[in-house]
Amino acid sequence: MDIDQIIKRIDEVHKQNRTTEILLLLGTAALFLCGIACFIIAIVKQEYAWGTPPLVTTGLLYFPLKEIKDLRKKNIALATAPALISTLPKAKAAEEISKLLQNLFGNNE
Repeated sequence: MDIDQIIKRIDEVHKQNRTTEILLLLGTAALFLCGIACFIIAIVKQEYAWGTPPLVTTGLLYFPLKEIKDLRKKNIALATAPALISTLPKAKAAEEISKLLQNLFGNNE
């Protein structure tokens, strides 16, 4: 497999990750807007129980934002890996690819 094929595969992964990232951002925006709407309703109606949902939705924002951060880290690693690894001898390159995959996706043992 030559470097062009590797780069093509990495570009495909980037496209898939980008779609996931956009969905997570849309979900995050929806949670944020729901929280703001509940907060405004609580102020307008002076029913402060409506202030509880914004607390919950704000807490739920943690998970999609964490996923987005992890996706971006993986994208950076995948984008820079081919250029760095192509300069190494084949044996060392295979070792570095193995280390990269283990760092990105963990050890499945």
